Amino acid sequence: MRRIADTNILVRYLTGDDEKAEAKATEIIKSGVEILPETVPELIYMLTSGNLYGMPRTAVAETLSVMLNEVSVERKSVIRQALEIYGGTKLDYVDCLLIAEGSAPDVEVLSFDRKLLNEMRRRRSRT
Repeated sequence: MRRIADTNILVRYLTGDDEKAEAKATEIIKSGVEILPETVPELIYMLTSGNLYGMPRTAVAETLSVMLNEVSVERKSVIRQALEIYGGTKLDYVDCLLIAEGSAPDVEVLSFDRKLLNEMRRRRSRT
């Protein structure tokens, strides 16, 4: 049976803002769970939102990258690369995900977004 953790489990696990919920979330994560790739942007929003936790982008990227070691998720390496880009730029996570996907030689990312295209060009010129 697949066990999929939602964003609230992950937030409690990562922030420890509710001791009882954190203990249960830790138990759930340690017992082996999967997260959906679609959960990542919601988690980023919750952690960076000034009204909620207000964590800096770099801290969120680092924290989530570490968390990926503890859960199962499809396209983990792409998500990890997107988080690295997210932590080092001002681009939104979906743009970072597009850049990570576009780093594969057989993928072309099409966009009118100049910031996205410029970052993709900059990264390609470094390799």
